[in-house]
Amino acid sequence: MYTPNLTHSNVYYQRQLSNFNFCIQELGKDDPAYMCVWHEGIAHRGSIEVASCIMKWVKTKFTPLTKPEVRKLIIFSDRCCGQNNNWRMLNLMSMLVSMGYFTQVEQKSMVSGHSFLPCDRSFATIEKRHKVSVLHTPDDVSKMILEAQPAKPFKVMRMQCEDFRHLPDSVLKRPAGLQITSVRWLKVTVEDPWNLYARQRHSLFEGWKSWLISKPKQGATPQPPYFAIHYPGAYESPLPIKKKQVPRSDDHAQLLASCCTLFL
Repeated sequence: MYTPNLTHSNVYYQRQLSNFNFCIQELGKDDPAYMCVWHEGIAHRGSIEVASCIMKWVKTKFTPLTKPEVRKLIIFSDRCCGQNNNWRMLNLMSMLVSMGYFTQVEQKSMVSGHSFLPCDRSFATIEKRHKVSVLHTPDDVSKMILEAQPAKPFKVMRMQCEDFRHLPDSVLKRPAGLQITSVRWLKVTVEDPWNLYARQRHSLFEGWKSWLISKPKQGATPQPPYFAIHYPGAYESPLPIKKKQVPRSDDHAQLLASCCTLFL
């Protein structure tokens, strides 16, 4: 979503500020979806940002398990390689197991062109509200999302620079012959943390194929992947806005006069 979304010609010919919204819908419960919101002056919208949003959601919702507790997480996602279907996401799955938040984490990828996620319904609700909303700033975007579903308001998590961490994408060994973009079902378990289990289809009748993802020393027993406790921030400071998006002084004066005219 872009701000400001005024229809004046001076706004139309300027590059507006991009606002991003990552949806996390917890299935099996009647709770509203979580909306992780930020803009391009805070962070980009790649795999680091998606993994950071999921990590913040996990730490908000859950605490590490104590034995003999069992908790399983299943992630349904689309096939976007730059955001959801990549090695950073797989490292995140293994990290959540090693940190004790879950005893098993799975990722199921939707079939492109033949399926959709419940998040799409939430996005449609927001888009319906967006069409009748006037948005000047990113704060207006968050307010608009909160008001999009009055009976059961979405939960807005406003992401800041410090929320985005350089979560790893190279701790796990990449087995030769495994392309995670070609499989639809991945699984990591606490009982066998040095192996990744994969299925080509969503069928329960298909057997699991295991892949070694630890980095054992020669002749040594494979050890569970080691993940650090803390990771540096992905961004040291807010991102600069591109010069093409900053209006010239004369354009800014015309735009301000036009806005004043619109609201008189």
